[in-house]
Amino acid sequence: MRNCVLATPMLNTSKIIFTFEAIGAGRDVIDSKVKRVRRTLTKWLSRLNYKLNYGEVSHLRDIDRFTYSDQIHIKPMYCSVAEKRHQLVVKGIICTPSETGRPQLQLLASDGNQVDEFSPYLLPTQQVVYDGVPRAETSFTARIPDDGNAYCLVAKGGGDVRSGFMSLYKGRTTPAFTNHFMFYYRAVRAWIWPNLARDHARKYELANPRDYVVANGPKISIVVPLYNTPVAFLREMVQSVLDQLYTDWELVLVNSTPDNQQLCHELDSISDDRVKILTLSENLGISENTNAGIQACTGEYIAFFDHDDVLDKLVLFRYAKEISEHPEIDALYCDEDILSENGEYSAPHFKSDFNLDLLRAHNYVTHLLTVRADYVRDLMLRKEYDGAQDYDFVLRLAERTDRFAHIPEVLYHWRASATSTASNSQSKPYAQLAGLRALDEHLSRCSLSARAAESDVMFFYKTSYRVEGSPLVSIIIPNKDSVEVLSRCVDSLEQITSYKYFEVVIVENNSVCTDTFKFYDEVQTRYDNVRVITWSDEFNYSNINNYGAEHARGDYLLLLNNDTEIIEPNWLDSMLGFCQRKDVAVVGAKLLYPDDTIQHAGVAMLSCKTLAEVGGPVHVFCHLDKDDCGYMNRAAFSQDVSVVTGACLLTKRSVFDQLGGLSGRYAVAYNDVDYCLRAREAGYLVVYDADAVLYHYESFSRGSDEVGERAVRFVTEQGKLREDWPEYFTGADPYYGKYLNLV
Repeated sequence: MRNCVLATPMLNTSKIIFTFEAIGAGRDVIDSKVKRVRRTLTKWLSRLNYKLNYGEVSHLRDIDRFTYSDQIHIKPMYCSVAEKRHQLVVKGIICTPSETGRPQLQLLASDGNQVDEFSPYLLPTQQVVYDGVPRAETSFTARIPDDGNAYCLVAKGGGDVRSGFMSLYKGRTTPAFTNHFMFYYRAVRAWIWPNLARDHARKYELANPRDYVVANGPKISIVVPLYNTPVAFLREMVQSVLDQLYTDWELVLVNSTPDNQQLCHELDSISDDRVKILTLSENLGISENTNAGIQACTGEYIAFFDHDDVLDKLVLFRYAKEISEHPEIDALYCDEDILSENGEYSAPHFKSDFNLDLLRAHNYVTHLLTVRADYVRDLMLRKEYDGAQDYDFVLRLAERTDRFAHIPEVLYHWRASATSTASNSQSKPYAQLAGLRALDEHLSRCSLSARAAESDVMFFYKTSYRVEGSPLVSIIIPNKDSVEVLSRCVDSLEQITSYKYFEVVIVENNSVCTDTFKFYDEVQTRYDNVRVITWSDEFNYSNINNYGAEHARGDYLLLLNNDTEIIEPNWLDSMLGFCQRKDVAVVGAKLLYPDDTIQHAGVAMLSCKTLAEVGGPVHVFCHLDKDDCGYMNRAAFSQDVSVVTGACLLTKRSVFDQLGGLSGRYAVAYNDVDYCLRAREAGYLVVYDADAVLYHYESFSRGSDEVGERAVRFVTEQGKLREDWPEYFTGADPYYGKYLNLV
């Protein structure tokens, strides 16, 4: 009799039933026995064994992860929470012996019964070689109820191969692999930020202001309108200004509640000469109260500060130093977080550098906006936009200047209280409508053929641009064989797209199947706006697209992969509306995997912490559910980005010609990255259009084929990218900042 080890999923069944079978030479069952074990007994035996022999038990526990013969593995890769659907989205790979055939994936509920309505998405099985042994890999997506119960994924195959399973424990709404290489998921992991915030505070705890003098630094006036401010909050707020390491400032406190004797008494106790107290006879509203303070300011720059918030002691020094080094700066803002009622810092907002299209979605600038005094006095705040007066102000300011400086450090603490929008966006519903009016007026003043609309997210808006005229769009699709894929792409273009002024230029390159050329004849007969041209040189993706552009007739060029599919009619109208703007050169779409998770929602350049790291372009929000808004809702709203993917990239022909098209230096990869960065270098914007949505049938897991010649080619092309754009590898992405890999 051989000893055996039981590995069982952590479910809530009352018993575990073992069936032991003796198999004869003819593989028939010659004897069998059944043994029942109570679930509670297995739990306590497991705990006891861990206590008595931790090393051996730990080794046995994960033995299935290392033993490949006759064993199916479930390798988890990504997990996210689809809140609107109340689901966990688990993505991974089922690894099976090559002779097993296509695996089956089942879901067991906490009672051990199979969940009948479970319908996983499985990609085609790929044959690979692992450690010299043939294996098969099948990528999967499993949507599992996020209801706090335990579940178990079970992968089965044919023959005598052992099944594999993966447990999702009760109360673990996000397994340990959540966020693994998922850049800009939804928020910083809860345990990370408080530690970082405490470390930062400790670093400057005993700092001496004598070390933080800025030569020729500006005087900064800080305006704070007060309205029945709780005394405890007032003290903290004022003290945070008194503690500033940079000392050339003035604090203007505007008290609009003179009948609040406790507040007035506290104000009278402030003795610092740099603090000015202005008492109004009555409350004039947030805008007029602030304007009264502005009139009393004497600084070269004016900062807007809320009465119950707190400043980091470094913030004015960072601002003054930035202004001293770049005196052309007209406005500054910094990153911020939330100060809870128990004094904890949480939910940091890592902001973009100046981002006009993100600003047209919501006021991401918020705190601590500091503006050249001349602009402030000229613009002032407008009473009719109370509740969104800061949004109206920054939109009007953005019409005057784009010289905004973003300090990428969390230097402002926004207090969360019962009435603040930091903790409850529904507390000021009137502000939502005021913000919409401010945005609509801004678009009108900018003479843009656009409209703003409310979204499902409070204080976020959808801005859409109407197409002017009927410009021809040339859709360039490189293709080698892949008739079924190409047919799906072209048919969806022709049958679903509402904007009809387009042509399709298929660039044939090195196809060998006779069915491909038969399809070319058929599709050109079926659609009179489809043409096929032939590229007969060696494969170079950039040059193939450039060749297509030479034969295109449109004023706008859309580079499109043949493995895409149109799924909503207004995608091209939306992208073209953005691209017609004079300041925009490139527009990219939101692309989905066929499992309804995000494949592309913009690309960021990840900087290297050390020169030994790879860094470079990463797809932000990749693998999130299509309805997941992502970190600070940025997956769901259009905005300026550094790069968009060439799988669906719209550009002006004039810009394409100006830049010399795609660089033939990048034969396979990164041609889209290089093109977008060159467009930005030329002074244009690259826009991610969150409202143009397509399917992209790219495998979310390339398995083991990232080796050999493919790997060499990949590393070679990234080496070229590092050589051409070193500043993006050594510095933070302007639209995502140095904290990109924290969220």
